[in-house]
Amino acid sequence: MPKVSREYVQEKKNSILEAATAVCKVKPLYDITMRDIIKTSGVSQGGIYRYYSDLDEILIDVINQENANADYKHIIDEITVTSNFPTKTIIKLFSFLGEYMKENVSTVGKIQFELTILCANNPDRQKKILSNIVENESGQYLMQQIFHSIHKGISSGCFTPEISIEDLSTFMMTSIDGIVRDVFLQKCYGMFSNDQVQFDVIRLMNTLCKSVLLLLGTKEKED
Repeated sequence: MPKVSREYVQEKKNSILEAATAVCKVKPLYDITMRDIIKTSGVSQGGIYRYYSDLDEILIDVINQENANADYKHIIDEITVTSNFPTKTIIKLFSFLGEYMKENVSTVGKIQFELTILCANNPDRQKKILSNIVENESGQYLMQQIFHSIHKGISSGCFTPEISIEDLSTFMMTSIDGIVRDVFLQKCYGMFSNDQVQFDVIRLMNTLCKSVLLLLGTKEKED
């Protein structure tokens, strides 16, 4: 086989990943097969195996690529730098989270949700996939900044919490997880349609934010 350049190899891998990403958008991650990617990419089975040894290697690269594209730490930093008061910072961070979820629930959100199912049902594949995924940790960073603002507000006397910070943390995390789950299930799987309930993720995040601020012993300020 003649030698090929690194750029050529990367171009071919990118083509395969583009096809795999397209498949991920229309088929559950846990139900994707190598045949699906071969059919969508137009690359022969032998051609794909020149660049990837198995399906999981492709899925790992797809997930890492999506995670890299979903890095929003710089936006969080901009919000925290430009907000002068803890209350306003928290409002803006929750608002951003709602907007981000609305835009990405059917891409990054879908992949992350279905990855959990794939790993739960395939322990042998779980170890290989999870050990090779590079997390961007933007979600953790956002929560850290929310709690930094909470502690800042408590120290300055802006907040007088009605409950412990530990209970508030549990409330926020479980609420966010529930919102993400239900919005995803409705948008990507059509669930709850018979109930004629439309989950507006932005409005839900704003409601959660107001609840958090009330539990912190403050009211949302308009000025």
